[in-house]
Amino acid sequence: MLWYSWAVMDRADVETRFDAILREHGALLRNAIARFCPKDLGIQIDDVEQEARLRLWRALEREREIHDPASYLYRIAATATIDAVRRVKARREEQLRVAGEESEDEPTMGISVAAVGRSPEHAAEQTELVERVREAIASLPDNRRRCVGLHLEGMTTQEIAGLLGWSEPKARNLVYRGLNDLRKALRAKGIDYDAE
Repeated sequence: MLWYSWAVMDRADVETRFDAILREHGALLRNAIARFCPKDLGIQIDDVEQEARLRLWRALEREREIHDPASYLYRIAATATIDAVRRVKARREEQLRVAGEESEDEPTMGISVAAVGRSPEHAAEQTELVERVREAIASLPDNRRRCVGLHLEGMTTQEIAGLLGWSEPKARNLVYRGLNDLRKALRAKGIDYDAE
């Protein structure tokens, strides 16, 4: 019974800290998400904000010390938005893949390149190639990996800078260095290409 009352007090403490942080910095959180969130992907700001609040709650539950709540919420806003963008893009890719697997008698608008006139051997080669590229990207240093990933998803260096809270020159530098590192990593895996 004593443990239960301690757990209730602990939850109350988390709730108090959570409410205090959001009371003071809730507008910053929402404004950061609104600024980061691309308008053309159909992402709901309320959904991203809910995810960000959940991440804050979990951090407080784990008794994480948050010395600068404004900065911490800003980072949560950025990462929650990035994750939302990735989920939307992954869903779109999945829809394209499923559309490409429809009946051969019916033409589809969203046919994936891999599904059209490819042999099973070629499909296996493509799958292996994609896996090697993913491994090469995963081997990059954290900041470069994030920048390259966002760049490969079609974001400009200005958008990357805004999303991650950096200057545009820093984002551009990390993208270029990351791409250079990625080329080297791919060459080491036997993947070489000429960019024209």
